[in-house]
Amino acid sequence: MKLFLDGPERECERLALEFAATEKQIQAASRRAVSKLGRWMRSAILRESSRDTGMPRKALKGRLKMSEDRVAASTRVWVGRNAIPLSALNPRQTRSGVTAGPVQRRHAFMLPGRRGPVFKREGRSRLPISVQYEDISKDIERVLQTEIYAEAERKFLHFFRQELRWEKVKEGRS
Repeated sequence: MKLFLDGPERECERLALEFAATEKQIQAASRRAVSKLGRWMRSAILRESSRDTGMPRKALKGRLKMSEDRVAASTRVWVGRNAIPLSALNPRQTRSGVTAGPVQRRHAFMLPGRRGPVFKREGRSRLPISVQYEDISKDIERVLQTEIYAEAERKFLHFFRQELRWEKVKEGRS
């Protein structure tokens, strides 16, 4: 899923006129604003998805990658939405199965004396067994749609205003 901020063009032009910024200042401010927006998105995705899923941030952190293209003033935040193994959620063996974070799996088990994957038998026989995962793709999708994308344009304008102000302060110093 991609997010392109096309709407704030008029607002950015208005801000540039308000601050009487040169083209060079506008480009520098927009580069830094896009960079700040990417970092904000990364932390907001972690915070909100952790809150919504009940999973620790540590388990979700490796699923976020960020890359910047400073020349094109663009930032990519990649979110991995594959299922998380229950072993990443600090699993505990209980009488009825395994509890890992907010997830409970009845009749699941862990190998004794070891920290490792959580297994569950697929049938009544001893084998086959399967490693247990928790699907988070729908939760992540909902967080991106309702909380992150809705706020991204407003945050970009906020960062752009900050950076234009900094450019003008920097200009006054020299």
